[in-house]
Amino acid sequence: MINYIAYLRVSTNEQANGGAGLNAQYDACQAYALRTEGAVTAVYRDEGVSGSTGLEKRPGLLQAVGTLKKGDVLLVAKRDRLGRDVIKVALIEAAIERKGARVVSSAG
Repeated sequence: MINYIAYLRVSTNEQANGGAGLNAQYDACQAYALRTEGAVTAVYRDEGVSGSTGLEKRPGLLQAVGTLKKGDVLLVAKRDRLGRDVIKVALIEAAIERKGARVVSSAG
């Protein structure tokens, strides 16, 4: 069974307060995990945080990456939830790969 650590992020406080964006991301991650016979074992969130924000201001992402173990998968609804800056995303993915884990988007 694949161990998925879900990471959810919405950019604005309005999205965070409304919950629809986070709920949709969570539902997409759960559906993907079920299709692939895995399980979402933890969920981390950054609410009201822009994808261009530095990693030091994204505690949910830092915690998610910190909990990954070899063979685990960081599951996001879409790749852009990791960030908008290609270099930052590459650094995040490199850190995950060094742990023996990987990133997967439920959107493909």
